[in-house]
Amino acid sequence: MVTPGAFPLTSSFSRRQALAATATALALSTGAGPRRDTAARGSETRFPDPVRAIYLNPRVTTTWDGFLRLVDLIDRTELNGMVIDIKEDEVLYATEVPLFGRSGSVAPVYDPAAMVETLREHGIASIARLVVFKDPIVAAANPGLAVRDSVTGGLWYDMNGYAWVNPFDESLWDANAALAVEAAALGFDEIQLDYVRFPTDGDLTRMDFGRPITETARTETITDFSALCSERLLDAGLSTRMAADIFGYTLFVPGDLGIGQNADSLAPHFDVLCPMVYPSHFPEGSIDVPGHPNDSPYETIEISMAVGADRFGVATGLRPWLQAFSLPGMTPYGTDHVRAQIDAADAAGTGGWMLWDPDNAYDEAALRPSR
Repeated sequence: MVTPGAFPLTSSFSRRQALAATATALALSTGAGPRRDTAARGSETRFPDPVRAIYLNPRVTTTWDGFLRLVDLIDRTELNGMVIDIKEDEVLYATEVPLFGRSGSVAPVYDPAAMVETLREHGIASIARLVVFKDPIVAAANPGLAVRDSVTGGLWYDMNGYAWVNPFDESLWDANAALAVEAAALGFDEIQLDYVRFPTDGDLTRMDFGRPITETARTETITDFSALCSERLLDAGLSTRMAADIFGYTLFVPGDLGIGQNADSLAPHFDVLCPMVYPSHFPEGSIDVPGHPNDSPYETIEISMAVGADRFGVATGLRPWLQAFSLPGMTPYGTDHVRAQIDAADAAGTGGWMLWDPDNAYDEAALRPSR
């Protein structure tokens, strides 16, 4: 989560500017958005366009019946995809990548091949979410791979008590790229990298990476790791797509936000970028809407996608994460709030959208029936 006010804007972006940017981008459509060079991939994987997906949290939806209930929801509605964690803290299936076995982070909770096969039978795209550098178990088991605390000499922890591994360590690149290849070989249609960045929350002044950290170093590290993952899939002859979850705010700024995520640098290595444009996460005053962006779900998505389209020339290389949850202290999100975001993403001509609800309590009333 982005701490409100952590990334100040020089000016707010208005809805009028957003509409103008969208019109210009669609008229000039250069195709300059995220697109990997897939010439070596062979035949393309069956994949819906646009993608309309929900997130399955294996710690919440813990049974096969629960999984099938979400499959049924997709069958009944406009949805056509499911995002499933393969790694967040633990690796959630029986991986053969040595680092994770040695670190005690393998905790199988499902059979990914069976899930992928079921999704394929229903014509549903399967997307594997792989959390990369927020990795407290590997960090604890391998302190030499972790971000260190310059004051205590021990592990550094973020504001939520999580240790992170060091993005500069290329052995971690290899291990996570191997997971991506393994998941692709299991049949997932797309690998989606999350937490592919440096930390944002906590006492950042105490982080010790064992080397000087500059914007150039951060950006090159995250970009080069992303390129490695893409190359490993191609080298394995796999036609699996690649996606990256990025902060929504990265669409608005030219730099790396202090976390290594530069949208322009990342775009060539992915088929799609997935900005997390949750209205609750934008600071008040950051975009030109009345009050807090949480209270303007349509306009927040409209403006965000227009900025992305203006930056990349088209919006089809963007598939935003939309907010299907509520944050304490803010207006609770219900049917109309979720639907407003979907309508804004559809109107912008994006490559689809995904709904994020860690409780997996999706509101069917916010979704159109299947055609």
